Amino acid sequence: MRGTWVTAAALLAACASIAGCGATTHENDPRPPVPTQVSVSVSEDQINAKAAIGQGVGEPGARQPYLNQNRNAPQNQADRKAPAVVNVAIANLTGRATTLRMQGPVHREIALTPGGSGSFDMALPTGIYLFSSPASSGTARLNVGRSRVSSGGDVLLP
Repeated sequence: MRGTWVTAAALLAACASIAGCGATTHENDPRPPVPTQVSVSVSEDQINAKAAIGQGVGEPGARQPYLNQNRNAPQNQADRKAPAVVNVAIANLTGRATTLRMQGPVHREIALTPGGSGSFDMALPTGIYLFSSPASSGTARLNVGRSRVSSGGDVLLP
C-alpha cells in the first residue's frame, strides 16, 4: 500500500513538472491600425475622394471617431510600415454605367452601375493615389501618409 502512495506521489510530481514547462515570456503582437473610411463620388464634371477625418489617410493628427470614453487620450502608433487599412465607399452620381480606376502603388478597378454604389476594403501602402473614371472629366487625389493609429486603446475593435 505504501508503494502505491509513493508511486502516485512520484507520478503527480512528474506531471506537475512537465506541465510547468514551456515559454516563460509571451510577446504581445501589436494591434492592427484602425481602418479609415474614404468616400469617393463620381459625377460628370468631378471626382471627390475624401477621408472621413482629415484630407488624407495616415496624416498626423487625423483621428477617427472613437467608440470609447478615451477619445481625448493620446493614441498609440501602430507599425508605420504596415499598409493602411482603408474602407472605400463609392457613389456613382452619373446616369451611365462606368468604372472607377485607382492608380498608385496599388491599382484597383471597380465597375459601377448607373446611379449605383460600390465599395472595397484594401490595405494601401504609403503613397499618392489617383482616382479616375471614363464617365467624369475630373480626377481625385488621395494621400496615404505614414501615421497609423493603433486600435489597442479602443473597445470593440480588433
